[in-house]
Amino acid sequence: MPIRSGTNIMFLMRFTLYLPIFLMLIFETAFAVNIRLSWDANTEPDLAGYKIYYGNASRVYTNSINVGNVTTYTLNLDPKNRYYIAITAYDTENYESGFSNEVRWPYLNLIDFEGDGKNELAVYRANNGAWYIRPSSGASPFGLGWGGDASDKPVAGDFDGDGKTDLVIYRGSVTTLFIYPSGGGTPYGVGWNGEASDRPVPCDYDGDGKADIAIYRTSTGAWYIFPSSGSAPYGLGWGGDPSDKPVPADYDGDGRTDIAIYRSSTGAWYVYPSESTIPYGIGWGSDSSDKPVPADYDGDGKADLAVYRSSTGAWYIFPSGGGAPYGVGWGGNSSDKPVPGDYDGDGKADIAVYRSSTGAWYILPSGGGTPYGVGWGGDPTDMPVTLTLASIY
Repeated sequence: MPIRSGTNIMFLMRFTLYLPIFLMLIFETAFAVNIRLSWDANTEPDLAGYKIYYGNASRVYTNSINVGNVTTYTLNLDPKNRYYIAITAYDTENYESGFSNEVRWPYLNLIDFEGDGKNELAVYRANNGAWYIRPSSGASPFGLGWGGDASDKPVAGDFDGDGKTDLVIYRGSVTTLFIYPSGGGTPYGVGWNGEASDRPVPCDYDGDGKADIAIYRTSTGAWYIFPSSGSAPYGLGWGGDPSDKPVPADYDGDGRTDIAIYRSSTGAWYVYPSESTIPYGIGWGSDSSDKPVPADYDGDGKADLAVYRSSTGAWYIFPSGGGAPYGVGWGGNSSDKPVPGDYDGDGKADIAVYRSSTGAWYILPSGGGTPYGVGWGGDPTDMPVTLTLASIY
């Protein structure tokens, strides 16, 4: 039977992104990166081939490639842009299916439960284990119970690679991550023989578009990473000073998270790039109240070094794109917690704080829009769901 237009042909294609074959964005002069795509084969007897669709906005595809009857393909992409990718199948009569599930590259450090490329407001209420989420699209806010142990901390990440943030809590009492997949999979837990000093640092260290389970052991300065791509788990020593705080991020723009620590006793950042370049250190910060808030504030695809000085409410940002370092006053209340994120979807992190004393979020848009405040939270036990570890520990 032919594949008719709009037919749900194997939406179970489980389209995934695998580890890049090679990454050309090693130096500032590189302009492209290759990613290898792989998907499950359709079983229709009259299957003729597949088409790849991609673009820079969710479900808005400006490019397409007829790749024929194969189940892997390598795309050449600009690492400075974000991409949304889907696949269709077509038969011998040239009837085409509907789109597969959509995936996003590179892995975006967002609290994005909808998959629309914008940061959502969300809090985890420790006294009842509930998550309260305010969608950026304007859809109805909702709550979901996931957690409840006194040692639980909200930890967000896209572990299934569907472009949406999964609900995750880290239960320190048993050193276990409990993951509730956004894609509808079975909730599960992953534990290890951990220590009380372990801090969860899930990020995409292998560049496959999925968050890897990882922890930073503050007592020893060791990182333990469980790659989602299926490669062997590994450990790496990077840190160890009692004042070190883990600040993983993609500082070199190659689509993979780099291991890094911020040494609060000296204001130094020590970065271990994912590529085979030399590790380095940079001084940025010095006040005892400085909290590291790395994010891509200039939209060049690389994380910028930044600190939030809680004693004054000032943000100090060192752009990776070569612009002049600068400071911005935003915050200053003793209960303010830094929660940077791309709230307007323009590809740049916005400066923002969550004021725990009132449950208000104050956001300074990077695109030049009017600063605004939104009430979301307010219970004394509410924790903002954020990728900034400084707001959790």
